[in-house]
Amino acid sequence: MAASDAAPAPPHPHPHALILPYPAQGHVIPFMELAQRFLDRGFHVTFVNTEFTHGRVMTADAGATSWTGSSSAAAGGGARLRLVAVADGIEDAGDHENLVLLNAAMPEAIPPQLEPLLDGTGEGLGKVTCVVVDVAMSFALDVVKRRGITSAALWPSSAAVLSAMVNAEKLIRDGVIDDDGAPLNLVNNSFHLTEFKAPMDATFLAWNYMGNRDAERLVFHYLATIAQTAATKTDYLLCNTFADIEPIIFTDSTPTIIPIGPLRTWQRQTRHGPIGHFWHTEDVMCMSFLDAQPIGSVVYVAFGSISIMTAEQVQELALGLQASGRPFLWVVRPEQASKLPVGFMDDVDESRKGKVVGWAPQEQVLGHSSVGCFVTHCGWNSTLEGIRNGLPMLCWPYFLDQVTNQTYICDIWKVGLRVAPAEGGVLVTKSRIMELLDGLMEDEGVKERVLKLKETAESNMSEEGASLKNLNILMESFESKTF
Repeated sequence: MAASDAAPAPPHPHPHALILPYPAQGHVIPFMELAQRFLDRGFHVTFVNTEFTHGRVMTADAGATSWTGSSSAAAGGGARLRLVAVADGIEDAGDHENLVLLNAAMPEAIPPQLEPLLDGTGEGLGKVTCVVVDVAMSFALDVVKRRGITSAALWPSSAAVLSAMVNAEKLIRDGVIDDDGAPLNLVNNSFHLTEFKAPMDATFLAWNYMGNRDAERLVFHYLATIAQTAATKTDYLLCNTFADIEPIIFTDSTPTIIPIGPLRTWQRQTRHGPIGHFWHTEDVMCMSFLDAQPIGSVVYVAFGSISIMTAEQVQELALGLQASGRPFLWVVRPEQASKLPVGFMDDVDESRKGKVVGWAPQEQVLGHSSVGCFVTHCGWNSTLEGIRNGLPMLCWPYFLDQVTNQTYICDIWKVGLRVAPAEGGVLVTKSRIMELLDGLMEDEGVKERVLKLKETAESNMSEEGASLKNLNILMESFESKTF
């Protein structure tokens, strides 16, 4: 056959990433930002949530139409993004947020549903060429490996906690912890991950901060299992962090864990709303209040989607904020609102010095010039968002790695203050809250240090930043295995 008669070569397919987060807001948010990065580079993306989470995200985000590409609801033949829902294996509608039941059900229910998605059956985007799973969804890696698909596992919290999880067996052999994760041999309340690493605070064994030993034992075995599975069955182990804030982990020239963060910390001109949140309300209530306040004056209070306070503590916090004389914006979830003092909402509205809302667009709030400090539960997303916006933090952790992150904020980075002892159980009074707010917002050293961290975070995700380079290398690797 003459060269001129040869059939044209088929067009190269686009790389196609399947992304699978754990069904919790703190996991979905950074994974959606990662998906956006893949879309920016020209990938096709299949984003998989459980049905329960998918419904909440789609309702809150009005179909995710602010994404580059289009949502599953609007997808036509050329769409590059598909949002997919899979059953989580939970039959009782009231149990979808029961993490014990969820963690037991998903490994059986989800992998068979991934098979047709990986094959690209009936969805127009073609076969999946690469996969990024949450470390907490590492059970999905077996079906991925059977197809020979390149994969990565992303941990959306700190690398220190992930390192402790991955090294759990070694810590047991070294006598640092027992077979159920409880500390055995701590020196000055610290331990060594390896002989070459600096000592790490006991709070980096995050599973020991549940307040219940039976629960801690269960969580330890769960975390150690998912981390070990991810470390041994994936091609790349990723973390939503940057090396400069965790030098205790990133001291090796070729680290096992690859930092690609901070994810979810920059503005996009095409984005009109916060992707991945489970709640939605009008932004105007929050932002118009902030617009009316002096620069750097507002105390922003938000404790995430899980933390719970006693009614007595909620009332002390309310009275402390009110008596501080500082303007405040406080996110009080609907199920917690009944704990507020009688008449508090009316007093706040009348004074115009405070605002209580059921939900807030946190990234927009933290980036507003009137916000001067962040009272936080120390979730990793919130911690990174506080750093990214250069805000001192008042730390009020609830459990698990939130206690670890408090150690980073208060003891290592020195950009915040503790509200209560790590063991908890102490009522923080109105006067103590006032004292802490004054101390934090008037400490120029804290402000200087957190602004330096802000610059470092921005640098890492800039064009020449180390984390963005890592992310680009990952995507290049995925692209090279497409054809």
